[in-house]
Amino acid sequence: MKNRVLILSLLLSLISCTLQAKTAEIDLSKQSWQLWLDRAAQWQKDKLYLPPVNINDVPVNPPTIGWQALHEGSGKTIGIPATVEEYHWGDNGNPYGLSGNYVGVSWFSTKLSIPKKWRGKRIVLNFESVRLRAEVYVNKKLAGYDLINGTPFTVDITDFVNVGKKANLDIRITDPNGNFAWRDWETYKWGDYDIPPSHGFGGVTGKVVLAATDNTYIESVFVKNKPKIDSIDVEVELTSKTAQGKSGTVSLQLVEKGKSKVLVEKQWPVNVFAQTQKVTGTIDFPAAKRWSPTDPNLYQLKIAWLGKDGSADNKTQNLGFRWFEIRGIDGDRQFYLNNKRIVLRTAISWGHWPVNGIYPTPELARKHVEAAKALGLNMLNFHRGIGQTIVFDYADELGLLYYEEPGGYRPGETSEFAKAFKREKLLRMVRRDRNHPSLVIYNMINEAARDPKPNEIEDIKAAHAVDETRAITFSSQLYNKRYKGGKAPKTPSKGKMFMEPYDHEVYFQGWWDDHNAGGPGVYLDQHYNSPTDYLRYSDHKSEIVFWGEEGAIGTPHRLQFLRDDYKKAGRLGWDGDQYLGQYTAFDRYLRDKDFLGAFKDVDALTTDLGKVSHYYQGRVIENIRINNIVDGYVVNGWEGTKIENHSGMVDIFRNIKTDPQILNYYNQPLYVAVKLRNKVVAAGDSVIADFYIVNEEDLKGTYTLEIRAQNANGEIFSNSQAVDVIGGHTYGQLLLSDITIPASQAGYTTVSAKLVSQTGALGATGQERFFVVDNSQLKIKQTVAVRDKDGVMQGLLTEGGIPFKEYTGRSIPTESVMLVGAAIQPGFFNTAFRMNDPLLDWVANGNTMVVIQGADVWADFLHLKEVIDYRGKRVLGRNWFGGNYFVKQHPLFDGLPVNQAFNWEYQVLAQYADRNRYGLRLLGEQAVVGCYADHKQEALTAVAIIPHGRGKIILSALDLVAALKAKSKAKVVAERLLLNYLRY
Repeated sequence: MKNRVLILSLLLSLISCTLQAKTAEIDLSKQSWQLWLDRAAQWQKDKLYLPPVNINDVPVNPPTIGWQALHEGSGKTIGIPATVEEYHWGDNGNPYGLSGNYVGVSWFSTKLSIPKKWRGKRIVLNFESVRLRAEVYVNKKLAGYDLINGTPFTVDITDFVNVGKKANLDIRITDPNGNFAWRDWETYKWGDYDIPPSHGFGGVTGKVVLAATDNTYIESVFVKNKPKIDSIDVEVELTSKTAQGKSGTVSLQLVEKGKSKVLVEKQWPVNVFAQTQKVTGTIDFPAAKRWSPTDPNLYQLKIAWLGKDGSADNKTQNLGFRWFEIRGIDGDRQFYLNNKRIVLRTAISWGHWPVNGIYPTPELARKHVEAAKALGLNMLNFHRGIGQTIVFDYADELGLLYYEEPGGYRPGETSEFAKAFKREKLLRMVRRDRNHPSLVIYNMINEAARDPKPNEIEDIKAAHAVDETRAITFSSQLYNKRYKGGKAPKTPSKGKMFMEPYDHEVYFQGWWDDHNAGGPGVYLDQHYNSPTDYLRYSDHKSEIVFWGEEGAIGTPHRLQFLRDDYKKAGRLGWDGDQYLGQYTAFDRYLRDKDFLGAFKDVDALTTDLGKVSHYYQGRVIENIRINNIVDGYVVNGWEGTKIENHSGMVDIFRNIKTDPQILNYYNQPLYVAVKLRNKVVAAGDSVIADFYIVNEEDLKGTYTLEIRAQNANGEIFSNSQAVDVIGGHTYGQLLLSDITIPASQAGYTTVSAKLVSQTGALGATGQERFFVVDNSQLKIKQTVAVRDKDGVMQGLLTEGGIPFKEYTGRSIPTESVMLVGAAIQPGFFNTAFRMNDPLLDWVANGNTMVVIQGADVWADFLHLKEVIDYRGKRVLGRNWFGGNYFVKQHPLFDGLPVNQAFNWEYQVLAQYADRNRYGLRLLGEQAVVGCYADHKQEALTAVAIIPHGRGKIILSALDLVAALKAKSKAKVVAERLLLNYLRY
């Protein structure tokens, strides 16, 4: 008996030592590397190999300058991860846009030092990721090959190195193609091969680790969460290089991350096995603290293998006790996390990063997650591009859910090569990321806009077999007119294919995902009309309702911050010159055009422009939350990029684009949502308000809803009514509707509400503002001269009750103000070069000409007449591309908001749809409204006063005519603007 106890004690001691032993690893990412571009290399017609690769079949491609020259230091000294674009963008002399890209072969080289104690070990290189093709040479011999970008792979170099000696490691990277935006639906051609698309950055895009194991080792560990949250299944995969593995023991210890106390300990015996063996078992831990975005409690599982032949290995795996599922509650399918309903609020990240383009530094990865949490989001999406392990690690640690796509899976009817490629990438992604508690949903394709092909139905089954613990969907869909008539079907449809955790059936009904990617430019009153009529309203209970891409509104980067960020980074990489150029242009415009009184610097301007998209997204997130049926909402998008994605909530360095409290307010778990059916009205009108509770904290019972409305003169309205709050899984509830609030005074009126319990305790609060325009005292009594052969100006003045006299022929007005149409009309203006013009002489004599249509045409005419220096116009972008206006204080905007961007107050002018939006490149004007377009390195003028003699010309590029014709109460802003123009 004593001998048995002694043996057991010795065994446990040995197991403990094995668990505590450090894995034999050397992180090659911490040492110096060389990068050299092999511009003469041929690669265009190469034969390509998909895994598994027989290395003996692969041709050898030495550097074109020879091994000796390569190893003598022909390239740049770098660290990895790294991309060619990080160090060589624009080497061709053109860094603009996409033109600075390098396509072809590059070499990443370093030295290996193989410790003597590794004699007899299996020695490998573990690659986190590369792009695109990697040919791995050790001591000038081809040791490994991989083609599946963004995913891990291992190269066994045991037979290529000598222990105790140094070795050369040279990685030949081939970058044959790629995109720099978001498109991932078309395959690229590499010779005769179809290659699924990916971002066009070539390099070693993750860590490279040199490691040694015994011949029997732990291949992988899979921690499987279950509906019984405090219980996990563990799957340990063992591999043996010998013909037959040896028996032994797999031991496990559960600890809290960062602590040493062992909470659970298990030993599982392993019998003799051949090559591979899966060892599975269960760990029950009733005291487990749940993992969630609000409480990201992490644990670690320390796994050890101890063979009877003396072989040993160990791994440490982070894990979280959590369970994500779909439940049907009262006929409504809903997401649940840890037995509590959750409504997902996320944003699409296109996988772009500054300087190198494709991977984050640890600091940026952390900032990425922290920014999402600061905005109140509970999830982010890896969108059209596979995620990075370091981002997942911070999401696990800090508490943020994730939704992941491999990117480039989309091609359907393509070659067998492309099908196998995208399948392998999908399965590698699932296998790599399946232990992260933050990851809860896989998606195969973004916007397939079609039904799955037979191979894709098999692929979803294969992916689910690799990880049965999570939901996986075929596509976050786009229903265009060619597919399903442009509408997401509410009946079974193959395009809605998905699988649920631990359910091996493929479903075509139950997950309803639809995209509305384009944005309106600004929040519009029509986005909330009544309790049953508002943007993203849904009554579709029988399926998950997931708005998969919503409302792209472009805003600029935090350009002033980026200037400092790139200085700290020490190099501009592939994108820095773009942002610095735009910063310089914005700074110059603010100074030259006298806008520093409105915006103290570039950052003040960009953050005010950023408010526009954050406010819009917040209000629509509020819509889906009060709805109580919608289960997920995805902001389009997350990070802004160099080329075209400017609709991000953060910029490329993950600086939040504006005050985070704007969006955070609408993501808070408990508040009163004040919904106004109009936010811009005329004085003397009224606003109808509805009141809801957003309630994720199970507030319930009878409360008094106290309502107040206050303007600059004080309280103008109050009301109190008893309401019953339901609580539970009712996260959005209408409390009170159809409350009429007077719009009695110009300026802002704040409507506030609070819930007070019967004991006087405060339950929840909320508020919203509307803006009142008072035009009642601005009657234009003086007759206005009009010249417009199309009759547009005459119609506007008639509708506004403004007296006017129409001029034709060559007669000169006797009035002091003239409103003119868009066309330069023969017979009235002398259009000959530099000849005197009667109208311009009339202006020079102290009169005012007002141009509110065709400002670009007039600017060209005035340039011809040497009145103004005009250098063309630029159309403002829409959606992802961005473009908006900003205004300073000036009499032309009397009674309207000033020193700000055009936000919801200017909705009739700033909206994307049905508005002709552009700016003018002018020199010598007095700018009142500026604007910017997309990512262009310039700012422009939209409203200008052009002095001419003793008079002036008001040149307005705002689409005032369309705004005045709008069927919206908000057009009162346009009416005020016209009156101001004519009064000035």
